Amino acid sequence: MVRLGVRPVNIKLQQLKYLVSVVDHGSISAASVDLGIAQPAVSRRLADLEAEVGAQLLVRRSTGVTLTETGKGFLEHARAVLRQLERAERDLALARGVAPDEVRFIVPPALSRFVAAPLVRAVTTDYPTIRLTCIETHWDDARRRMEDGQADLALVTNGHLFANTEAEPWLKDRIYFGGAVTPDLHGDAPITLAEITRHPLIMPSRRYLIRRMLDDIAVHEGLSLSIKHEIDSGALAESFMEEGLGFTISIWQTFFAGVARGQMFARPIMVPALDRTLTIVTQRPEHRTNAVIIATGYLRDRLHALLRAGILRGELLIASREASD
Repeated sequence: MVRLGVRPVNIKLQQLKYLVSVVDHGSISAASVDLGIAQPAVSRRLADLEAEVGAQLLVRRSTGVTLTETGKGFLEHARAVLRQLERAERDLALARGVAPDEVRFIVPPALSRFVAAPLVRAVTTDYPTIRLTCIETHWDDARRRMEDGQADLALVTNGHLFANTEAEPWLKDRIYFGGAVTPDLHGDAPITLAEITRHPLIMPSRRYLIRRMLDDIAVHEGLSLSIKHEIDSGALAESFMEEGLGFTISIWQTFFAGVARGQMFARPIMVPALDRTLTIVTQRPEHRTNAVIIATGYLRDRLHALLRAGILRGELLIASREASD
């Protein structure tokens, strides 16, 4: 616990937001880019904060920043204050209008197990009047539903391609090649797409954006992928991999649990560099309800928690300014 003594302190919310952003990004320079604030200004605000609390919170090195023991305790308080502020803003948003019974939320299969149920629990616990309906579907269907107004909120790759909606870039994530560990295939060393062509693949159909993207890149590179099994079900594809029937190309979350158990490997594809932008998509402001605004805030919370737990991997983009627990 951080003890600030009996002297009253004048801590500004801006300072707390800067501290959280710097810690989440790992450096002042990265945080300043995201915040849109000059690096000297961020450094000055942090120095003012340390002077105000009378303790060093960060250790500054050329490679980035780390928290002191005092800083670790203070960060918990900072996050709690920002959480309370965000909750107050959500309550005010809800009070300005009657939230509809339902928020229709689209989530891709690779992320649904990590996002859907925890999000429903968090939203409905704090806001029992909001009913969050989760729709697990592929990219083309997500696009159709959002563009036709048949869904309110979506967590998808490259949502900036959707028409008549607003997309918030959240994370630039890398694509991995992985599957069951074998004597020849294991570890996390980078691999090229050319090397992958020598191995049998289990891939979804062209209804899925990742498959179309890979097919286009393979043609551009003059390569031929060895797709032995075309399976749209994530659970079925995983069972095929467990039986040694092939490998797959997907995002980190596909392999996370298997890697944690030591049964699967996941190697980032480096040549050509393959990455995508994970986005939060909503309807335009004039069609966005207070309940959707509330659910979106909780979705950001969940994504930050997954990032801190290592379940999400990648370069944090503009949504980091909303960081909270």
